[in-house]
Amino acid sequence: MDMGKFVDRRLHAVRVTVNLLNHELELARNDSSVTLDREQLKSMVETFGMFIEDFDVSWRAVKEQNQKKFAQAPQGQTKVG
Repeated sequence: MDMGKFVDRRLHAVRVTVNLLNHELELARNDSSVTLDREQLKSMVETFGMFIEDFDVSWRAVKEQNQKKFAQAPQGQTKVG
């Protein structure tokens, strides 16, 4: 799976979470504070955390793959000078 597809797939849960937060803000638009259920908030934090962890792992793999491509000489061309 390429990085674009990975990010798009993982962003779905993040988008749902952001929409829920926007909804809660809209409901409390005349209040100075917003009240969230503890389990809802915990779920939101976990959603963002999972996205970040998955992204970090995949991004690291992409960077390592790019470094390997840069560091490897094509076969038969190891002679210098």
